[in-house]
Amino acid sequence: MRRQQAAIEALVALRGAECVNVQFAQQPHDVPELRTLPLLKHSSNSVSGRRGPSKAIVSEIFDVLAAEASAKAIAYIGFTNSDIIFTQQAVDWILEGGREAYMFSREDFDAEAHAPPQMTVAGVDVLAVSTVWWLANRHRFRRYIVGEACWDNVYASIVMCHADARIENRNPLVRHERHPMGPLPSPYFGEYVRMLAAFDAGYFSLWCRYWDGLGRLRAAGGATPEQEAGLARDVFVWNPGPRARAVQWGRDVKAIVRYAWWKLRAGPG
Repeated sequence: MRRQQAAIEALVALRGAECVNVQFAQQPHDVPELRTLPLLKHSSNSVSGRRGPSKAIVSEIFDVLAAEASAKAIAYIGFTNSDIIFTQQAVDWILEGGREAYMFSREDFDAEAHAPPQMTVAGVDVLAVSTVWWLANRHRFRRYIVGEACWDNVYASIVMCHADARIENRNPLVRHERHPMGPLPSPYFGEYVRMLAAFDAGYFSLWCRYWDGLGRLRAAGGATPEQEAGLARDVFVWNPGPRARAVQWGRDVKAIVRYAWWKLRAGPG
């Protein structure tokens, strides 16, 4: 709660952004400082066919935000976890840049200063997209679960392939206090996420190529922002040929059968 309160205070202080608390339609959790949108109809349980913790669906959050933004003529929508400290510099970069999408990797810091801050570049923690772009490209995004693995990598790759987008993973525009992580993959939804990742294997592979290339550039020393932007341009190109599409079709069928068999063996829990 202390970490989340610090994140809420940072959101409330932002200029040029309207922050809302997106919640389930049934029994929403209100936050006094933020306006609540209790409009989510789907959950981790309903999309996966499993019974576990009720978690939101990433694409539905963006759908709710897009509807709200369209009604108010708001240019961008974005998602951030409840313990991310969002800075004014991040908002300014979005509003001044004129691109269709922006993504941020976080800087992890230790509240007790036992370890130096460190950028976490294996994924992204904040995704902001043009409202118009989301509505035109909504069909590209599957129903990944908030708080589970992989969604940020796949979503980032899709956005980089199909939008005029940038990833900020050099400067700490969003920050996060280190804390123990929950089990990944999740015992409840890990196999469901595995199935979605198989469906999106092409995009996920592009992210892995980018992450590996970024690590190599930085390990060599002296990598410039221009070089890293060039790496992203070279990697994030979506043009699967007939063979790749055929292989993906086979992968999709295998993933569906594997998940159905796993659910049968695992039971309803």
